[in-house]
Amino acid sequence: MNKKFSTLVVACMASAAFSSAFAANITNASRTVTKIETEKAYQLSNADGSKILVMVPQGEGYTLKLKTATSVTDLNSTLWEIQYSYPNGSASSPDFTFVNKATGIPLQVDPKKATLFSEGTTYSTSNSSYVEMSGSVSTWKWKDFVETQGSPFGTSGLVSHFAKDSIVALVTGATPATTTNNYANSEDVYLVKAHANRSTWNGIHLRVAPAYAGGVTLSAKDLNTKLGTDPEGKSFKLSSTPELKVGTNGNSTLGNIFTDNTLRAWEPAAATNEANSEIYVEQSNFNNGTANTFTGMFLQVIDNDAKKDDPFNDVYLMADTAYINGMYLNNQNCIKFTKDSIKSAEWQGNNYLNKVKPGRNNHAALFTFEYFASQDSIAIKVFKYNTKKTVAETKDGKVTFWGGTPVTDANTVVLNKLTSISEITLGEANMSTSKPANIRFTLGEGATNRKSINNGVYVIKNTKGQYLAVPIYNTKKATFWNAAEWVTIEADAQDVLRMPAYQWVAVQRDTLSSGLKEISRMALTNREFENVAKDIQLRKDAGATYLFTNEIAEGKDSLIIEAVPASVIANKELGYLNLEDAELAVMTYNFNYLHSYADDKFIGMMEDSVLNVKDGKYAFFMKESKEANYGFTSPYVAGLKQLTRVIYTPYVKTANGDRYITIDAEKRYRMTYDETEAQKFYLKENNFYKPASKEAAQPYYAFINVTETADSTKMGSADQDLNVILRDQVLNETRTSAFAVVPNDAPLYRRFNTELEGAVEGQEDATKILKFKEFYRGEYLMDENNKKFQDEVVNYVGIERADKATGLSFYVDTVVVKGTAGHEQKPQYFVYVDRVVVDPVPGKECQEGDNHVDANGDPTDAAHCVHATPSKAGFTVAKYMVSFADSLSAKDADKLYKFGEYTRVGFVKGLHIGDSLYILTNGFENMEASKLDTAAIRANYKATSNEFNIIDLKAEHTDAHHNYTWSFRYTNPEAAAAVDEDARRFLIESDKKDADNDIAPSKAAWLKSQNGCLVLSDAATSTFENAKTGGDNALIFNIEVGSENDLATDNEEIATSEVTVIAGAGQVTIANAAGKKVVVSNILGQTVANTVITSDNAVIAAPQGVVVVAVEGEEAVKAIVK
Repeated sequence: MNKKFSTLVVACMASAAFSSAFAANITNASRTVTKIETEKAYQLSNADGSKILVMVPQGEGYTLKLKTATSVTDLNSTLWEIQYSYPNGSASSPDFTFVNKATGIPLQVDPKKATLFSEGTTYSTSNSSYVEMSGSVSTWKWKDFVETQGSPFGTSGLVSHFAKDSIVALVTGATPATTTNNYANSEDVYLVKAHANRSTWNGIHLRVAPAYAGGVTLSAKDLNTKLGTDPEGKSFKLSSTPELKVGTNGNSTLGNIFTDNTLRAWEPAAATNEANSEIYVEQSNFNNGTANTFTGMFLQVIDNDAKKDDPFNDVYLMADTAYINGMYLNNQNCIKFTKDSIKSAEWQGNNYLNKVKPGRNNHAALFTFEYFASQDSIAIKVFKYNTKKTVAETKDGKVTFWGGTPVTDANTVVLNKLTSISEITLGEANMSTSKPANIRFTLGEGATNRKSINNGVYVIKNTKGQYLAVPIYNTKKATFWNAAEWVTIEADAQDVLRMPAYQWVAVQRDTLSSGLKEISRMALTNREFENVAKDIQLRKDAGATYLFTNEIAEGKDSLIIEAVPASVIANKELGYLNLEDAELAVMTYNFNYLHSYADDKFIGMMEDSVLNVKDGKYAFFMKESKEANYGFTSPYVAGLKQLTRVIYTPYVKTANGDRYITIDAEKRYRMTYDETEAQKFYLKENNFYKPASKEAAQPYYAFINVTETADSTKMGSADQDLNVILRDQVLNETRTSAFAVVPNDAPLYRRFNTELEGAVEGQEDATKILKFKEFYRGEYLMDENNKKFQDEVVNYVGIERADKATGLSFYVDTVVVKGTAGHEQKPQYFVYVDRVVVDPVPGKECQEGDNHVDANGDPTDAAHCVHATPSKAGFTVAKYMVSFADSLSAKDADKLYKFGEYTRVGFVKGLHIGDSLYILTNGFENMEASKLDTAAIRANYKATSNEFNIIDLKAEHTDAHHNYTWSFRYTNPEAAAAVDEDARRFLIESDKKDADNDIAPSKAAWLKSQNGCLVLSDAATSTFENAKTGGDNALIFNIEVGSENDLATDNEEIATSEVTVIAGAGQVTIANAAGKKVVVSNILGQTVANTVITSDNAVIAAPQGVVVVAVEGEEAVKAIVK
């Protein structure tokens, strides 16, 4: 197959890592460009073309030099692909990018490394640094237009806007205030920054113009190696524009002998050297007139015939001793080309080419190739060929007419287009740098072992089983290829598919020619470290099992390249810990140390606050930063996601505040209360291992300290002491300590779903009946029976000995055990007594005939007819244990809802239906449960501004604390897995300090006894560390299974009278009492109203606060007027 490709693209594949640069004798640039075309490559020259901009190695990177054209030998380093785009839809002043052909690197800079421009300064290494080809700025202002101009482009300076009012520019080391820009005294280029309005640069601004590269004579090795892109190449093919086709609808009778054959070029020489493409010849027959000096090269035809392409026993291309019948060029006969053998001989055991066959000119087999890089075109010439005479004569013992004067001028391969049939012949080309010969030859592939792979992400290993990677200990130098090395992994402890540093993004360099996809060079980039990259050419010898590449020296038949699964490519969180946001506020984590002899070692703290991995086990919360992008991605790899990672700050909550990990003067990790000293870490996966105690493998992470410059340290265990202290270690320490981030499995709160609470399998979270027994004194929660702490209106919860109670049991019903971020950590419960369950009432279909209509008169079915009886949902009415914290601003709150400075706890009547909890007031609390109607309650609450007493449990389904729910905080979470009740002690938690966490706050409100009165501790000052040991009079509880026969308050008989008293805003409403006497008095017994009402819906004005309403023939009731 004729694998046609662009040498421009191929050369762009070459990188600095590729040693075979395309060497050439370069002439001055041709300043004749009138239009900038993106498919061409240009030199960037000064005004007269004598100096050209070159990208050259500088340290481990690249810089720019403005060199004299004739002093440069690497042609590709002088060539630039120029791309442009118009910002914001404008038609002028495009943004330009310049990509160097030798390296594939754009002209890109880092404004942070720019020197502030100073008038009159001569820039040198004493006051600046050479410009570096790395950074975020890669687009430049240069020319206003790119389309065809009336005259060649002149020189212009390069500037780039990197901020709203700031620019960077390239300047040279020339002396300031010069009148021209030929930069005679310096080739160095520097980066400066200035205000955006600067327009003068003292004559040192780097001003360049697009120019055509002069023609370059190619060597035989240049051709065989495809301009250095195939160092082992021994042959090549040519393609041409136009293409000559033979046969039906063809445009040629003879075709194109140069493109129809695979060729191998040989330089005539005094000895054969295959590595340099040189072949031993009889110099007297082939020299150019000067002994041992030659012009041109031989073109051997490679056809894998029986002669096995032996150059001393094969055929070569040459100008023929024949004309093309009936075809003329400039009134001259058109010479043909042919394939013929060259006689060989032997001298002192060495074969050599002696001469062509009699009648031919020896120099007719010698060709020169001139490469015009900007046009990506090759012109071919024959050194000499004979013409035909009218009289035959004897030459080398053969009678021939081809003995005319050899032609040395009209010797360029050209296309005769003067007839309908086009044929190649020899003639005058009238070539220039902007217009090569009328047939354009392009260099292509010959016989080769080059291979390629599809664009994708791969792992690469050698036949020893080692993986090519950038290990953690090389991270500090991960800006260059030398960070990559072969790494032996532990198969049962590491997984390369989980570590981007062990994965490589491979992208084919030749994307313009489909004919080269199977041999294209690859840009190989580490997925984690985008600066660790190399251009490689994959190869595979005949009969080999594996690939190889000269750029990664492992020998032949050595590389196993395996594609990474699509699921890994699509995982943007690969390689680093990335916890769920919802977990961070509620979860704590233990850091499990990876060790071959023990899997039960965690990061803990010694007595002096130093961290180690010996006997302790700290539970850490984690603060995280915003996600940040890292690593390499490519639009040419389908599904490849941009990798992201976050920074974590581990900390521990204590009674004295949060404690953070820091580093002391001895490079030891320790805990501190000073958040400004907190260390921040990337947690980078280093191992994936299944310890004996686990059912599955888990990731282990290295703690990379990101507060140090360039991520230069990591956390590691110290071997020099018996306490296994954690120390700050340099990244290039080969050994890396790793830790599994394990959710702390010690439950923070109690969940009543085990046998200890009387749970039944399959209904573990069903409502329980429990007693709450105080741990130290053996007292129980109960209805308050101490008259000192009772009130006629408010029903309180108390704590006392069992013999003082009328009942000890409570219903404990789940509210939040599923569906929130922290439900597993902090289940929340209703606690209530006096439960009445009202069963749902099924609906009844209409029984009145078959013509059913709805409320709008539209036809419907019997179930939805206006005569149907709607169903009613069931509900529960009970006295719910609540905190009175939300009532502290009410009238008489100090008396009713506080005891001293503490908030009291009591019961309120409530109705629970579906996702709503109705706190019953305005007289509804006195109604028989079966008579309650939620629609009537909602209407009343809306009219009296009491809608806050309807709680939307679905909306409130969060991990926040609520006054009507309770959570049961273990005092010792580590012992909570015990099977005996004694070890599972807890505090009853109601609220937290405002700024604290919803789950496991360090300061919160817990049930406590204050002088015998049950209250809540002050959330602003009461600490868990103190409360969990019974300090601050906090009450610590266990549970006992209770019964319905032992509930903490009696289920009072509810009057069945239809008379209802409903409290409102500044009034009470008495329903169904027409004709009866009503007396309303305040809490002090003073009469407010005394009247006989005449309506079944009488409204009587009343003062705010608690009032007593006595209706004739009914028991007096209390109501709270708002």
